[in-house]
Amino acid sequence: MTNKNSLVLLLLGAVIMVAAVFGALHFAGGLSGSNDDAPDVAMSKGDVEKIVKNYLLENPQIIFEAIDRLKSREGEERLTSLRDNAKKHAAQLFGEPEPIVAGNPKGDVTVVEFFDYHCPYCKKVKQTMVDLLKQDGGVRLVLKEYPILSKESEFAARAAVASLEQGKYWDFHLGMMGADDLSEESVFAIAKQAGLDVAKLRTDMRAAKVEARLVETQKLGQTIGVDATPTFFIGDQPYTGAMTLKEMKEAITAARKARPS
Repeated sequence: MTNKNSLVLLLLGAVIMVAAVFGALHFAGGLSGSNDDAPDVAMSKGDVEKIVKNYLLENPQIIFEAIDRLKSREGEERLTSLRDNAKKHAAQLFGEPEPIVAGNPKGDVTVVEFFDYHCPYCKKVKQTMVDLLKQDGGVRLVLKEYPILSKESEFAARAAVASLEQGKYWDFHLGMMGADDLSEESVFAIAKQAGLDVAKLRTDMRAAKVEARLVETQKLGQTIGVDATPTFFIGDQPYTGAMTLKEMKEAITAARKARPS
C-alpha cells in the first residue's frame, strides 16, 4: 500500500470517528431535550469538535485500530470475491489448453500465479517458487503473465511469452524476475544470457498468438478480480502477496487434504 493510500485511510478514520462521536452526542442531547430538568444551553458543534480533536490527539492509536479493522474487513471481502469468481472460471484458470507450466505438468496440486516482472513482491517470491518446485515434485505451477504496472512490464511479458517458441521460458523468466532494469536493451541481454536467439525472439514477439495469450490472461484476471501481483490460486483458495515457503507449503498441504478421495 502506498503512503498516499495510508494517509487517505488515516484521514477517513478520523472523519468517521468525529462523525460518530458528534452523532452520539447530538442524539444524547436530543434525548436530554425531552427532559424538563435538562440544562437550557446545549453543547455546540464547536464544543464537540474540540472534545473529539483533543481526544484523538491524546489517543491516536484509536484511529490506527479503526484503519486496521477496515483493512482487515476489505481484505476478507476481496478474498471472498476472488474465491467465488475463481470457482466460476475454474476451467480457464486451471485447465487452459496450452498453459505455461513449470514443475510437474502432471502434479497433483496446481498453483496458479498472476505476476508482473516489475512487481517487487513477485521478485521477492521468486526464490520461494524455485525452492518449492525443487522440494515438492507434485506441484504444477501455472504462470500467468499479468503486466499491470508499466509499459516495460508489458514488453517483458511479451518477450517471455514469445520465448516459448524456443523452449527457454523458465530460464528467461527467472532472469527477468531477478533484474531491476527491464528496458528493451536489458530484456534482450537477459534473453541472450538465457540461450535465446534474440533475432528470432524479436520476430516471435509480433506473433498473433503471443498477443492473444496476453489479452486472454488480462481478460481472465480482470474477470476474476485480480488487481494486485502476485496473486496465487492454490486448490480453491486465493492468496495475495509474497508468500513465504512455509506459507506456500501449508496452502498446498491444505489443498491436497481438500481433494476428494
